[in-house]
Amino acid sequence: MSATTQVPPTAPLRSLSFLVAPLGQLSGDGQLRELIEERRQRKGADVELWYLGQDLVEELRLAQAFRHPPAKDQERTRPQGPIEAIVAGDAAVITWLQLRFGGCAGTLALPTGWLQERAAALPPRAPTADTATSSARADRG
Repeated sequence: MSATTQVPPTAPLRSLSFLVAPLGQLSGDGQLRELIEERRQRKGADVELWYLGQDLVEELRLAQAFRHPPAKDQERTRPQGPIEAIVAGDAAVITWLQLRFGGCAGTLALPTGWLQERAAALPPRAPTADTATSSARADRG
């Protein structure tokens, strides 16, 4: 699946790979955040890996890229609810992330400067575990 976007026409476009999934499938456990942080620490802020929350996914119309293989003679369906995405300059990174997290991959044309400005934020942190409740249950056991 490829997508076109509404970006400044003067910026040079690059073909980039992306992965879309229902909100939380990519970022819910915090591992995607850790991966991006580690890569930025090793390679600097210019690492070509950007997280797109549901607002940017909607702006770029990437939700249409999320499709399940159709059952026999049935139409493809979109998931219910918000979508999140990750964009990378290296297609192999997206392939690896798809194997790890699932989702649907594709390509899109965007200027990397636009992504640096709009999608440089990290994915949300994973929810913290309620360790007080867990340890209280263990003490009672």
